[in-house]
Parts: sequence; structure tokens; C-alpha cells
Amino acid sequence: MTAEEQRSLKVAALYEELYNTDVERFVQECYTLDCEAYAMGSGTIKGHEQFIRVEQAVLRAAPRRRMRVDRAHATGNVVTVEAVLLNPDKGPDWQLPFCAVLTCRDGKIGTDRTYADFKDWPGLEELR
Repeated sequence: MTAEEQRSLKVAALYEELYNTDVERFVQECYTLDCEAYAMGSGTIKGHEQFIRVEQAVLRAAPRRRMRVDRAHATGNVVTVEAVLLNPDKGPDWQLPFCAVLTCRDGKIGTDRTYADFKDWPGLEELR
């Protein structure tokens, strides 16, 4: 594994940790200032300000929401994350599986392409 791949996997580990603990730090520490995050089929987020606004809306709608990364694969500066979003308020077995293709730049995510069926995920009205 190359040094770049190791660094990319560290970003993916921080991505999971901060999503589950602090949305502002999640955005600021994991994403570049000019990031673009595509919730494929649901909308696009550009930059920290909009990203934090969207994540705060999700957190208000699902305050106990969590992410569990099951696998992360790095090839150069690209990390593919296989994960699930969990929302205990919808029931203990409720899950929303997703795959994110994260392209890193300077140790942070510059582009995030997340593939999921977001129709049941709360708080994304900010994107519509």
C-alpha cells in the first residue's frame, strides 16, 4: 500500500468518526473548502457552508443517526467506502446502505460521490 493510499484511508476513518460525533468538525476536517458532494440523484453540496447547513438539517431530523463503515478501499487518492446509515428512531433494524467514492486532495475530500436511495433519509430538503 502506498503512502497516498494510507493517507486516504486515514481520511475515511476520520470521515466515519466525525460524522458520528461532530458535524461541523466532520465537514471542516474531512472536506476541502471548495468541496463538492454529490448525493447522487438527490442533489449537490458545494463548499463548507452549505455542507454544514445540510448536515445540521439531517441531525435535527434524525438526532441519533449514525454511520457504520463496513469496508474502505483505497487506490491512490480515491477511497471507496461501503457503509450504512443507521437511524434508531426508525427502528433497530432500519439501515440505508450506501457507497461513497471519495477523491482526496491535500489530505481532505475534494469530491464525494455518494450512491444511495436517499428517499427515506431525513433532512435533505436543503438539497431540493
